[in-house]
Amino acid sequence: MNLKVDAHTANFKGIDTGNGGFNTLDFSGVTDKVNINKLITASTNVAVKNFNINELIVKTNGISVGEYTHFSEDIGSQSRINTVRLETGTRSIFSGGVKFKSGEKLVIDEFYYSPWNYFDARNIKNVEITRKFASSTPENPWGTSKLMFNNLTLGQNAVMDYSQFSNLTIQGDFINNQGTINYLVRGGQVATLNVGNAAAMMFNNDIDSATGFYKPLIKINSAQDLIKNTEHVLLKAKIIGYGNVSTGTNGISNVNLEEQFKERLALYNNNNRMDTCVVRNTDDIKACGMAIGNQSMVNNPDNYKYLIGKAWKNIGISKTANGSKISVYYLGNSTPTENGGNTTNLPTNTTNNARSANYALVKNAPFAHSATPNLVAINQHDFGTIESVFELANRSKDIDTLYTHSGAQGRDLLQTLLIDSHDAGYARQMIDNTSTGEITKQLNAATDALNNVASLEHKQSGLQTLSLSNAMILNSRLVNLSRKHTNHINSFAQRLQALKGQRFASLESAAEVLYQFAPKYEKPTNVWANAIGGASLNNGSNASLYGTSAGVDAFLNGNVEAIVGGFGSYGYSSFSNQANSLNSGANNANFGVYSRFFANQHEFDFEAQGALGSDQSSLNFKSALLQDLNQSYNYLAYSATARASYGYDFAFFRNALVLKPSVGVGYNHLGSTNFKSNSQSQVALKNGASSQHLFNANANVEVRYYYGDTSYFYLHAGVLQEFAHFGSNDVASLNTFKINAARSPLSTYARAMMGGELRLAKEVFLNLGVVYLHNLISNASHFASNLGMRYSF
Repeated sequence: MNLKVDAHTANFKGIDTGNGGFNTLDFSGVTDKVNINKLITASTNVAVKNFNINELIVKTNGISVGEYTHFSEDIGSQSRINTVRLETGTRSIFSGGVKFKSGEKLVIDEFYYSPWNYFDARNIKNVEITRKFASSTPENPWGTSKLMFNNLTLGQNAVMDYSQFSNLTIQGDFINNQGTINYLVRGGQVATLNVGNAAAMMFNNDIDSATGFYKPLIKINSAQDLIKNTEHVLLKAKIIGYGNVSTGTNGISNVNLEEQFKERLALYNNNNRMDTCVVRNTDDIKACGMAIGNQSMVNNPDNYKYLIGKAWKNIGISKTANGSKISVYYLGNSTPTENGGNTTNLPTNTTNNARSANYALVKNAPFAHSATPNLVAINQHDFGTIESVFELANRSKDIDTLYTHSGAQGRDLLQTLLIDSHDAGYARQMIDNTSTGEITKQLNAATDALNNVASLEHKQSGLQTLSLSNAMILNSRLVNLSRKHTNHINSFAQRLQALKGQRFASLESAAEVLYQFAPKYEKPTNVWANAIGGASLNNGSNASLYGTSAGVDAFLNGNVEAIVGGFGSYGYSSFSNQANSLNSGANNANFGVYSRFFANQHEFDFEAQGALGSDQSSLNFKSALLQDLNQSYNYLAYSATARASYGYDFAFFRNALVLKPSVGVGYNHLGSTNFKSNSQSQVALKNGASSQHLFNANANVEVRYYYGDTSYFYLHAGVLQEFAHFGSNDVASLNTFKINAARSPLSTYARAMMGGELRLAKEVFLNLGVVYLHNLISNASHFASNLGMRYSF
């Protein structure tokens, strides 16, 4: 048969060239992909660049020697064969086979080889087997195959059956990516898999739910038939590396990984594992006896009841896994004795409910890493809990210590970090490397930081410091515009001049006439700007802010005497806690209006403002235990405020000194959006939006002193009491851990501020102020100051 196709794509239900003649399939003119459901070949030249073959059956020709199927084009990197079947040849000089000219990669799902047939893929850079690699005649291995590869990968969950009849050659690298190699014992031996360059054995922490053991990477079946007192080499390479995919660790000459790999090298007698026995009951005693060939254990299990609740290691088997070879040494099966050692206790479970202990074996057991750490454990705590890991690490008393010093929240955080986001094996590794005291210390530091993260008070800290700075500035502006005599008139005579030609029925003194009827301002409008700075201290944490504020205000002297003004401000705030594990930076903006209305000596103040902050924060823990918490995240904080107050002026010394007591009420709406984390891990911050409505009342006293025509000084002190609050909170979370965002109690604040102003030029003024606010409940302190200029026109 000679077939030539030129097309974009080509699709065939089936092509059969296995008739023994010479055939050519020329698909070199197909520009995209050739799809063949079933291709049967013998002596066939296949010119194809990019293909998808569902089933490739390679026959042999018993008449002509050396006939084969030749893929004579570069097959590229996208070619795939779902199933390869090499049919059995008729003579030992290989009467058929397959070879490839070149290619980047070939993926084969299932590969079935037979005697006297060969498969030569040495010119393909990489071949990957994704499901099965096995002999099609395992029960009748009367001849060998010849299978040749450059670099070979055994994919995840793939299975390779290997014996001396496989005749497998790997001239480059071999990667076992979480697959299983079944070694078949023939004549008391196993065939060595020789790798020309490097081998990588990649495993995971997956568990066989039926047995509780790690899923093996290498299985030796009929291991009882191995020749005794002999080292049986399973794999040799120039370099062998090991990697645990579940924990993300890999390396060469890594003793820990080599020990972990040996737990995935299992020896079986039929279906019973013989290198380790886990004994929970008499049935397990019988199974162990069958595995090691001990008929006494099978017939009289009651004589071995001392093994119940223990894991027993068969010390007649030793394993080697290093940087150049993987092997087993079989001395013969040992026999368990009551006081013979080689056992480790399984934890007692009052519920008798068997649970897998996923790499949580007692670290200092007699055979420690050599026995499987994946036992079907009878433990007191449910598997999958951090308590079970402590228990299996023989540290049950530390569970109480954990609860005593870190509480349920600390326990839940540890559960999330070590088990829910990883597995019990990772958890065991972490607690083995960390003392109980250090664990509780780190957990307490983490919960403190996370509580800060979720706290609305923390999220609002930058906005509140900016608001405090503005409160000081606005009070200074109201003090300035509330003076009882006219600015810019330098003498008593000038003030009287302003009343020339007017008649008054009152017989008051000239000073009183001047006070009541002289115009207050000639230039009532002011533009002002201030540099502001602030800081907060709370339980070792500190926050700071710097920025600027500007506004305009005026005195209105019509039917109603009033001050009205508006302002806007910007401040950059930063925060760090005492351990420097939480750091934040935020851009904050604040804007609003303010006013004061006069009725003789009565003053009525009204204020409304809003604020918005954009925060970028990061968690930075140095401890390995908490490393998964490290991440950056952002959110928006916002607030709205309304205040009203009433005060009465008591004037002395011709209005130069004013004493003003006042009372007021306020409303605050505080909120934040959900967290947005840049972390891709399972413990990325999520949710966390919150909203709160606060109502408060305050009482204050203010002393003002005016001197000259333009200068003043004031001192203001007061207390504020929150009397009601309500709101909602979308609980922030890290995987399964819910961060405690307990609402702050109703607080009482004490506040003191002072400031003043000096004239620099005819219409230019310099002002300065400081303010201190103290939370009498939480003991948090807040400072702010300002330095600014005012221009009057």
